[in-house]
Amino acid sequence: MRQFLNERLPLEAFSAHLRKPLPKHINLLFSFGSLAMFLLLLQAATGAFLAFYYSPSPEHAHNAVTYISTEVPFGAFVRGLHHWGASAMVIIVVLHLLRVVLYSSYKAPRELTWIFGVLLLLIVLGFGFTGYLLPWDEKAYWATVVGVEIASTAPGLGDFVAKVLRGGTEIGAVTLSRFYALHTIWLPWLVFGLVGAHLFFVRYYGSSGTPKNTPEDMEAGKPFYPHQVFEDVVGMLILFIVLAVVALFVPVPLEDVADPTNADYDPRPEWYFLFLFQLLKYFQGPFEVIGTFVIPTAGMLLLLFLPFLDRSERAVLWKRPIALTVTSVSVMGIVVLTILGGTAKKLETQETAQPIEQIQGDATPDMETEVVEEGEEVFDFQLTEEEIEGAKEVEESQ
Repeated sequence: MRQFLNERLPLEAFSAHLRKPLPKHINLLFSFGSLAMFLLLLQAATGAFLAFYYSPSPEHAHNAVTYISTEVPFGAFVRGLHHWGASAMVIIVVLHLLRVVLYSSYKAPRELTWIFGVLLLLIVLGFGFTGYLLPWDEKAYWATVVGVEIASTAPGLGDFVAKVLRGGTEIGAVTLSRFYALHTIWLPWLVFGLVGAHLFFVRYYGSSGTPKNTPEDMEAGKPFYPHQVFEDVVGMLILFIVLAVVALFVPVPLEDVADPTNADYDPRPEWYFLFLFQLLKYFQGPFEVIGTFVIPTAGMLLLLFLPFLDRSERAVLWKRPIALTVTSVSVMGIVVLTILGGTAKKLETQETAQPIEQIQGDATPDMETEVVEEGEEVFDFQLTEEEIEGAKEVEESQ
């Protein structure tokens, strides 16, 4: 059988490629990419399981999620893996990006590797945004309303993008269907295509190693297989155990079914969007577009073109003062905004009922009052159907 496959497939060349030595000084920080790939596959597997029971319609979505969480065997566990795995994926991808910045691994000839990695970060955030609406509870609905409104503030195409996302003028059945299609069809195609391109460039150019690697060190380390593969698998196993424990003991929240008439609800996005949520509080009125579009867009463009903007010699981050300053300020700013957004008090309803004593005390003798004649009926405008039917029968009998 082995000979049969060797004659028809390039197994020996593939095996030699896997056993190619890595650079020296490779450490655990270089495993973040493999962990991100593992989480992507875990999200695909758990998402496929959840899709068996989910129905993308406002009438059934919330009930379907409730059924998965309470009735389907291991449903709550799988949903927990999917939910907390999404948060873990954002963390791992960001840590992987910071590791690349730390060692300036985005420099030539690995510019395309970096660009595809930044695009993958955007797709991961896109998964979080589109999956947010699917439970169709209060939090999901109103957070999506805010997210679409933010998209509508973009100059030029903002209104068009918002209408495409909503599928009309309001968030409803078409919106839920489109978000489900994006989350389960369009974005998976994009992410696996980008992952394929990213891995191709990683293997084509090889690992960047650390800045202290000499040309001789770049090919004098341990082979990728089996040494690095074993370390990556151990890391994946530890990560899965952590997620499994969280999924078992920390239930995924699910609020009441979405009520589009509940305008008093204070929307809060997932934690990885809280920094944007908090940023919007500092830009009001005509300056709103700065918080919704200008700053996020500038940040993403800075990330995309970082290899072409940073022309310094390759060195660790603390030996590059400009890159160190920009990275530190950006990371600290995002962390602080996230904490502020998560700890901010919920908005209170503006219309509050006044105490009866205060109302009576505010009344003046000059206040006009209605005089009700004796025998005249006074009707409450909040009539029930039974009261309306009873009133009709009385009139007909007279």
